[in-house]
Amino acid sequence: MLREHVINFLEAAVVFLMFTNAVSVGVAAYAMALMVAHSRTGSRAAMLPLSAPLASWLHTSKTAP
Repeated sequence: MLREHVINFLEAAVVFLMFTNAVSVGVAAYAMALMVAHSRTGSRAAMLPLSAPLASWLHTSKTAP
């Protein structure tokens, strides 16, 4: 009786882990699709160098003496 319960528990654990793995793959694919859509060559952010937003923020955040 105990052996059957352990086997059922382990089967349920494997099914749960497979489900969470599938959800993780789906979320990762969705995130990658969002990043690809966001970084198209026509977008403004893709044309600027990586340090440009930081440099523009530092330039505009200077206070006048």
